[in-house]
Amino acid sequence: MKRTLKVIIISILLFFLTSQVAYCYHKTIKFQVDKQYPPFSYVINGRVYGFSGDLANLIFEPDKYFLSVSSDTWENVYKRLVSGEIDITGPIVILEERKKDVYFTDPIFTRHVGIYTRKDFNKVITVNNLASFKIGVMKSDYTETLLKERLKIKNYLTFQTIEDEFVALLEGKVDAVIISQEIANYFLVKNNYADQVEIKLKDIFILESGFGISKRRPELVGYVNARLKELIKNGIFDQLYYNYFSTYSSYYYEKKNREVVFSILYILFIIIFASSITIFVMRGINKKLQQGKEAYEKYAELLASNANVIVLTLNLKGEIIFFNRFAEEVTGYKKEEVVGKRWVDLFVPEFRREDAEKLFSEIAEKKVLNNYESEIITKNGDTCWIIWNNVVVENSYLNEPLIISTGLDITPIKKNQRLLEESYEELEETNQELVNTLEILNKQTELLKEEEERYKFIVENISDCIWEFDVAEKRIEFYGNLKDYFETDKINPKIDYYAWLELYHPDDIKAVMEKIQRAFELRDEKIEYEARIKDKNGNYKWVSVHIKVFYDNRGKPEKLIGINIDYSAKKEYEDRIKYLAYYDDLTNLPNRKLFENKLSELIKKAAQTGKIGAVILIDIDNFKDINDLYGHEVGDECLRTISQKIAEYLKGLEVQNYFSRVGGDEFAIILNGLEKKDFVIEVCTEIQKIFENEIFLEKIERGLYTTISMGISFYPDDGRDTKEILRNVDMALSLAKENGKNDFQIFMPFLLLKNLNKIEIEKNLRKAIENDEFVLYYQPVVNLENMEIHSVEALIRWFLPHKGMVSPLEFIPVAEESGLIVRIGEMVIEKALKDLKDWERKGINDIHIAINLSARQFKTKYFENTVAKLLEKYSVDPVKVSFEITETGAVENFDVSLKILGFLCQMGIKFLIDDFGTGYSSLIYLRKLPISGVKIDKSFISELMFSKESRAIVEGIILMAHKLGLKVVAEGIENNKQLEILKEIGCDFGQGYLFSKPVPKEEVEKFLLQKKVLI
Repeated sequence: MKRTLKVIIISILLFFLTSQVAYCYHKTIKFQVDKQYPPFSYVINGRVYGFSGDLANLIFEPDKYFLSVSSDTWENVYKRLVSGEIDITGPIVILEERKKDVYFTDPIFTRHVGIYTRKDFNKVITVNNLASFKIGVMKSDYTETLLKERLKIKNYLTFQTIEDEFVALLEGKVDAVIISQEIANYFLVKNNYADQVEIKLKDIFILESGFGISKRRPELVGYVNARLKELIKNGIFDQLYYNYFSTYSSYYYEKKNREVVFSILYILFIIIFASSITIFVMRGINKKLQQGKEAYEKYAELLASNANVIVLTLNLKGEIIFFNRFAEEVTGYKKEEVVGKRWVDLFVPEFRREDAEKLFSEIAEKKVLNNYESEIITKNGDTCWIIWNNVVVENSYLNEPLIISTGLDITPIKKNQRLLEESYEELEETNQELVNTLEILNKQTELLKEEEERYKFIVENISDCIWEFDVAEKRIEFYGNLKDYFETDKINPKIDYYAWLELYHPDDIKAVMEKIQRAFELRDEKIEYEARIKDKNGNYKWVSVHIKVFYDNRGKPEKLIGINIDYSAKKEYEDRIKYLAYYDDLTNLPNRKLFENKLSELIKKAAQTGKIGAVILIDIDNFKDINDLYGHEVGDECLRTISQKIAEYLKGLEVQNYFSRVGGDEFAIILNGLEKKDFVIEVCTEIQKIFENEIFLEKIERGLYTTISMGISFYPDDGRDTKEILRNVDMALSLAKENGKNDFQIFMPFLLLKNLNKIEIEKNLRKAIENDEFVLYYQPVVNLENMEIHSVEALIRWFLPHKGMVSPLEFIPVAEESGLIVRIGEMVIEKALKDLKDWERKGINDIHIAINLSARQFKTKYFENTVAKLLEKYSVDPVKVSFEITETGAVENFDVSLKILGFLCQMGIKFLIDDFGTGYSSLIYLRKLPISGVKIDKSFISELMFSKESRAIVEGIILMAHKLGLKVVAEGIENNKQLEILKEIGCDFGQGYLFSKPVPKEEVEKFLLQKKVLI
């Protein structure tokens, strides 16, 4: 039992340790096994268990490798191993036929192959007459190879699993099965087949087994062999093998039977020898035989009491019945203090008790809850973290069902994890300190050899490259990580200064030298810069260089000590974020933000030079019909094709031009430095000619005809700034569309009258506020782990009397510009809190509500007081409320944002960054904001299936958010494939039309009552 317990604990620790370091960038090992081949491998609730997985976890050290474990049918597993899709499987039988496909490790143990029949099968079976019977074998298993290649038997039945083989044997579909005796013993004992099945022929083949390794990973053979030798040497392998195979073997039961017989003979001897106490002894023996159950229970209690894990027994009321010794050590309570009392009342923190009661109810209903982490409070008030496994036990010996819980104390792991997170934030400071430490260590040469070796170890194993430059000798000595720059076994760590300079990118050398020279002139002691340095493969990587300069008594530089910190990945990520902030990911054209910046710059120059320019706003006519008829993927291809054709035409123009995508199906062109305005008409005419021919789309393998409408505005004649020009060109575009589309119009002053529409909307908005014409629709947000509704997002809708619903895209901009958004926003918050309270009265207690905030509303005076009063008015728990605000809105006027967020977060309200990734803001600011999550914009989600870049960005956002302790919500999930990808990469929550479109309060209540949406 101790050996078994030791292996179990080692396996559990390995599982959690590997899961804790999974974020580190170690080499990934893809390990796959047969999903139904117990005790080697089997799957329960989607998790892989068995001897193979436990042994693999012991072999691959977590500080070197990340082990990715999966399962499938054996046929698929072997195909993937041969093709290189996975790296390793096993242990499997070593066959000459397989050696041409895969590598094998040294043999681990021997497998014996036998032939099994039903006990009532009376015919004689030999190897020679085996072909005359109906034989069953596992598909693609080594036993099938033996049957075909060695026994030359071609007619047989194959089965996907061992279980299927035995079922077919018992049902008479086959006469015999050929199978590994080790596997057969397991099934005979586990499934109580021993009375129905027997072995006819033993050891017809005796074969060695080892791990199978892909020929793409030959380096793993030596590593696995070495690790196996270690595990065998220290006895861990034997303990693991004993745990899985000894109790399911016939040898084990024969040994037990011998022990029983010996015990009985010994008792008889004692009876004869001590005749004076025969009656007493016989009574005692009879009593023990009759009370076998009690003896077993005492034995079980002894094991449980001395186990190095928490073992509890509770009734369905949650009252403690059994409390073992290890539980006493962990909690500080004695058994007598807790028996009869409720576990939740004693050990669960008060703020967790409601959740704990729900979990306990699930366990009591036989919903097994395993590998569940929770915190408990000990007798002295300390907090411990425990991983629980639970099972409900019912049988005729018990008066009532009992819950048996085992718990593993992972408090040290949690503490180490917390320390790791804290040390990660201090990494930058640590690197700088290492530079200073290096100088100190160089000066302290009189220290003991032990101190010198410690210094050498630190420097040689640091992850960055440290260097020391002697100005007089112009020689550089290197320490730390050199492998990225040099073939370290072929180069002296001291190299010539000019050879080092040659590693810099030619475009960076001048700037670096000027920065260093300027520091020398000013006698600066610190120099910092970023540059590109060539690695040993000839590729340039970005490094952040930090230098400390030492001067002599005359003020001349004497020595430089520097550290090169590789931040290529960070640089690429920042560049990608900046690119997404200013460029459209679909067409790779500048987006609206960059377009407006460029237009503003050109308008200012035009006012100074007197030259004119023009803005052409292009809208694809009836583009919505393309999306509706063919889907968004075809619509996206159409946008890309149109943008490419227009861009190709613009390349041939001699006039300076800029082309951008400024909206869904809108593009804009700037023509700068025009000699005459008529040229713009020529350009628009030529662009229209592009659309006289059909546009071929590969996704539907046919061409489509489409037309465009264009508006034209000139600067500086039609406006003094970007806002006026864009307003006027938009009016011209509207006129072109009103004229039947496929047209272009030049802005004229009379178009300003059309601006009256906006004024009309503003007037109606004011009436709508007075008459309370706004309603809220709700869209569910789903927990992607259990597919239950976690929260709902409140979305405003306006039903204008006699006109119907007004699009939020139409009235929200007017409300923002007029300031009415503040009052409308308050109405939204109040309606949402009122609805939330109504749901609580109807028994819907565990739902959260998300409310969108505009930047203008968020920054208004007394906003915090308004929210606090509304929460008090409707008696709503702030913990159930979250506000969504854009990242740009959050970091504008950062100090004010921080104050408001801090105040509301103290109340319990959560904040999420909405449309994350579409704007651009400093990640430093975002890290400082007390937010609890981010919402990934639907533009990224729509690209997931066919854009590696979008998937990489989404994965990066999720990884970054989880590192910061934030939750992630994906917006715009429209199909199951997107949902599968998001689950795979660890997204927490999702919303979109796949689950439900925004619906009225009454309709969303139906979802909330059933806690799930149907997809």
